[in-house]
Amino acid sequence: MLKRLGATPLPRAGLLAGKTAAVLVVEAGQIVLLVVVGYALGWRSHGTNVVAAVLLVLLGTVAFSGLALLMAGTLRAEATLAAANFVYLVLLLCSGIVVPLAKFPSGLQRVLEWLPSTALADGLRAAMGGSAIPGRVWVVLLLWCLVSVAAAARWFRWE
Repeated sequence: MLKRLGATPLPRAGLLAGKTAAVLVVEAGQIVLLVVVGYALGWRSHGTNVVAAVLLVLLGTVAFSGLALLMAGTLRAEATLAAANFVYLVLLLCSGIVVPLAKFPSGLQRVLEWLPSTALADGLRAAMGGSAIPGRVWVVLLLWCLVSVAAAARWFRWE
């Protein structure tokens, strides 16, 4: 697929932006569906900071899209699938989503706080609870956005 796209006049930046925009459209539909189902089941958003939640989702999407495109553009197809599943499991298990960060040794907790999934989960918990979002969350997500997109733009190959 990437080889065929490489034969078109589409630049790398266009592919990166297009894939990220496509993911955002899918996420928007998922969020709308979740909110509608939640309201139908009795959920009410008391104090939710919607603007912050939307900004966090945007930053998280850009960061994870950059990582995904970096893997897709640098690894062989078979390796991309294996690596993506491995990264998914590591981020899910080590970010406070499945296993609380308090269960990890304190030195490792400080490292895990710099994962994009940890920052996104912490930020969304705060936003949905009406709390102030820690500055660390914004810094971590912004850094991951910049680094992952820059790396994907630099090392992405069409082959």
